Amino acid sequence: MKLWGHFERLRPAQIDRIKNAAPIVYVPWGAIEWHSYHNPVGLDGLKAHALCEHLAQATGGLVLPVFWVATDTIKPFKGFGHTLNFSEETLGAVTKELLEQLADEGFRVIVLLTGHYGAAHGQVISEVTQSFASEHPELSVWALADYMALEGCSPPNHAARGETSLMMLFDRELVDLDAVPEGEAPTLDGHGVAGEDPRLSTVEYGARQLDWLVRKCSEQITRMLEDKG
Repeated sequence: MKLWGHFERLRPAQIDRIKNAAPIVYVPWGAIEWHSYHNPVGLDGLKAHALCEHLAQATGGLVLPVFWVATDTIKPFKGFGHTLNFSEETLGAVTKELLEQLADEGFRVIVLLTGHYGAAHGQVISEVTQSFASEHPELSVWALADYMALEGCSPPNHAARGETSLMMLFDRELVDLDAVPEGEAPTLDGHGVAGEDPRLSTVEYGARQLDWLVRKCSEQITRMLEDKG
């Protein structure tokens, strides 16, 4: 296992030791958003944070706390509550200033991994990241949603089998499959579920997704570090 740690839990000398060995920083991005009756509203961020932890274990580096600023959530889309939705302007400003701060801290590789799939959310982060990268050719910056890395393993979904299985893997106590209404197939309009029936979710399927993503992304991130080392 490589040197890694949670940025906010470390003392300066500990941070420097890890950063000197692997100047990689992982930014988990999530949303406070309705994920049906059976999942926690923080699923996107909790999932992204856990994925970043496993990536950091594979490559080395530091993991930041979750950034919970999200736009294009299910609240304006389908009217579900228990959700915090921010403007695209706010998201763009936070992303830009965060990247500037991380560059100032001396990281060479910055990975923004979002567990929230709103189209406008991904577009804003992507556009800001591309603009920042063009101004900082000495850095490697990669922004992606986890479903992109899971292509070929698990389809994009919202609160369905894929996301729910990952949540079960990372913290089984936060998922209650018995809360899925009986006698009906979960739908996006009625339940906030898009994708395979969440009652098919298993820890094993979550582990399969995790292994797939870590293998695929860690190889790319290692190459990024070598290119900018």
